[in-house]
Amino acid sequence: MKTKYFSTCPNDEDNSPMGNVAPTENRAAYKKYVAPKEPEYQFQDLTDADIEKKMSLLDSMDLRDQLKFAITLIKSQRKSQSQILESLGRLEKGQSTLMDKLVKTEVYLLMHKKRRCLKIGYSENIDGRLKHHRKEWIILAHEHGSKQRESRMKHVLKESGFIPMPCTEEVFEITPELVDILEANGWVGVHDNRDKLLEKDLQLDLISKNV
Repeated sequence: MKTKYFSTCPNDEDNSPMGNVAPTENRAAYKKYVAPKEPEYQFQDLTDADIEKKMSLLDSMDLRDQLKFAITLIKSQRKSQSQILESLGRLEKGQSTLMDKLVKTEVYLLMHKKRRCLKIGYSENIDGRLKHHRKEWIILAHEHGSKQRESRMKHVLKESGFIPMPCTEEVFEITPELVDILEANGWVGVHDNRDKLLEKDLQLDLISKNV
């Protein structure tokens, strides 16, 4: 009797060492399984009572539970600190806005009557401030504004290389470049009085040349 041998690795397509066992129907059911993504672990928000209770049980916890509690405590503290800082930021902004409305703060633009300089500033009593300056300064414009607006404008000027006159933080020498920066940043009155400011610069140049 002749013995017939079967190949353990036949070359026929879809064959295996056990023969042709690959399914010929409903192949979609045999696609590679992809496990669903597990949701990110949410750390528990611990109250003071929770923390106190956990602390009293530390000695009875195993190392794994102690580490888990430590991580949860750190995460809870960071979240609480973030919420506190966010709340303080909103409170500070609300107080600033309220004070500006109650005090009627204003920002202003003045031009000196004789010298080539202008003055930008902020006041909680605009009538008193302008009355004090009328003798030597021409009042070009003023409008509602805050201390923060003045501070931002001065910071921009400093970053752009403009230095105030000695012994002051509000008075600057008039130059076309200074007027450009003030106008670009929307400082009160500069756009409407641009020509007047630059004429002042030109007039004083002419006077100095004729002296």
